[in-house]
Amino acid sequence: MKQHRLREGDVTALDTKTALTTAGSDTAPGPLLVPSGMKYITAVRVAAIQNMAAATGFSGFIRLEGPGMASGPQTLAAVAGGNAVATGGNAVASVVKIPVNFPVIEASEIQVYAEMAGTDVGGLGYVVGLEFSDKDGGGETDMRTITVEGDVASADTRTALLTQGSVTSPSLIVPAGYTKIVKIIAAAASEGLADGKQTYFLRIGGNAVQGGEQLIPISAAGRIAVQSGSDAAPQVCPATVIEDVEIPVSGSDTISIWAEGAGDDTGTPHVVATLVFGK
Repeated sequence: MKQHRLREGDVTALDTKTALTTAGSDTAPGPLLVPSGMKYITAVRVAAIQNMAAATGFSGFIRLEGPGMASGPQTLAAVAGGNAVATGGNAVASVVKIPVNFPVIEASEIQVYAEMAGTDVGGLGYVVGLEFSDKDGGGETDMRTITVEGDVASADTRTALLTQGSVTSPSLIVPAGYTKIVKIIAAAASEGLADGKQTYFLRIGGNAVQGGEQLIPISAAGRIAVQSGSDAAPQVCPATVIEDVEIPVSGSDTISIWAEGAGDDTGTPHVVATLVFGK
């Protein structure tokens, strides 16, 4: 048996933890409580998009917190994007399903937050759905997350992702007792301020990673100048969910996450990445 709950809202300030507290016409739905009989969040569905009010780029992610989260707060990458101009734009972002197994506590509250990182694009709209289940969704039954984000200043340059929006120094310690990365959730995009094409990928290393540095592709983008009098389209990159990566790690050791934009320099890539750990 499953139950579904939702929260949505706007994020209008950079690096600011913003509660999502409404559900459209339900302007005051009250606390989001874990439904009766539910033991896990087995999926998170999220869509997010910018209002294109500034010619710059961003990344975005969500936080799940509160007493209903049995194993503590979790964070998930959601989106990245950018605008070459602030005078026009029109786009849509599909919802992304992120399969997870987060144990929950029945009748306790879960708080949903969202953030905008990178640079201020004016505002982000978020909608987040939580899928509750009376049993786990298969695979790892108690997942933990580490989420980081950052901006890549130049092409073909290894850049450490060290921040998490309003949290300037998030922990990069693999949770104790966890032995592998089971999935990666990531998004990358730029403003598209220069002509060319660029590909984006992650490097995952550090003392915690067994078997050497791991390289994971994320996305790619391209841009050519539009004709006079036209406006360039925005970039919108919903997070991609890379399943079954099964990267062995050492619990309680430090992990390092870098991002790169290869090829042409099309602007400033904005990258957000979540590592999901299992036992």
